Amino acid sequence: MSRFTYDVGYEESRNRATVAFRVILAIPHLIVAGIWRELSQILAVIQWFIIVFTGQRNEGIWKLQQSYMYYNCRVIGYVTLLYDQYPAFGTDPGPVPVRSEISFEESADRLTTGLRLIWAIPAVIIGAVVAIGAYVLLIISWFAIVITGKQSKGRWDFILKVLRFSFQLESYVLLLTDTYPKFGEGASTSIGSASPPPPPPSSFVSPPPPPPPGG
Repeated sequence: MSRFTYDVGYEESRNRATVAFRVILAIPHLIVAGIWRELSQILAVIQWFIIVFTGQRNEGIWKLQQSYMYYNCRVIGYVTLLYDQYPAFGTDPGPVPVRSEISFEESADRLTTGLRLIWAIPAVIIGAVVAIGAYVLLIISWFAIVITGKQSKGRWDFILKVLRFSFQLESYVLLLTDTYPKFGEGASTSIGSASPPPPPPSSFVSPPPPPPPGG
């Protein structure tokens, strides 16, 4: 089953000015994401009836929700100080160092869909607990960046993991997937991965010299 993946490229040096006013700068995006979220929730209700009666997802509805999830991932990553590049509006990924992905699966589980809100309760509780820790670290990170211009990798990693789990939970509740959210899973290998280094010079073998004339 498809699992929502989310990853961001880490940078230690950060922009103090945009971080200091991050919430204000993000207000237009938060408004758009909020409206889009309401629409996605309405579509989830329609999708719920479709799945319960047919056992299959409507791909058109799914794609609209997928577009919302990708946009919301970029917005929330910006708000929570994972990166400094201002995200583009709408479906354009823009210049942000973010990769989010989920694959469409037409077949859906009627039982877990029918009881989705009940099924999701344990994950909601876990999400609420880890979100408290992420919120505290976010405040600490804000002060640290404004004062030093740098973001701690440890704090950054934990906030990223919490966001990844919350996006998995949201995609599960919105019926994009039947895969249950799991903390610590859903990382992408395409962000921040480096190409393998070339072999050291000692591993190159020079060709043998040509034979002498007449040899």
